[in-house]
Amino acid sequence: MVWKGGQAMPPMSKAGRTDGGYTYVALLVVLVGITLAAQTTFVPTATKAKRATEAEIIFQGRAYRDAIARYWAFDEEPAFPSTLDDLLRDPRDPGVKHIRRLYDVDNWTAEFRADGGIQGVFPDRRDMPLKQAGFPPDLADFEGKKSYKDWVFRFVPDPAPSE
Repeated sequence: MVWKGGQAMPPMSKAGRTDGGYTYVALLVVLVGITLAAQTTFVPTATKAKRATEAEIIFQGRAYRDAIARYWAFDEEPAFPSTLDDLLRDPRDPGVKHIRRLYDVDNWTAEFRADGGIQGVFPDRRDMPLKQAGFPPDLADFEGKKSYKDWVFRFVPDPAPSE
């Protein structure tokens, strides 16, 4: 080591330059980059669970909506079910099931028409959905909704053709 003014000089590289800590700074920059990349790809478990719950809500809501449509179209005199149980056992023909099973009945609220028939269902949840956009065309009106209660899975029959 060469002493200059009472202090040790940094070691010289083979090219005649001093190391001066640049390797350490470069290593810190690389570590910060790796940390930022890891944070952007990490999805918290709670977020994964909420996304799974949303997928289940969409699956069940579509099943109810489609069952209401089948119930409505089943008879020559179209009608809406008066209870969700009617989807399991059609009172017009008790051997007919329009839905395989009722999903978490306590978590769903029926949307009634003025005539008393059920035209749709919505989840009995007030929290805000993670999914705010990118819905399939049959659920496009769910975009930007502030609560799951606003996700109404409604069957709307096509208007009767004019004769």
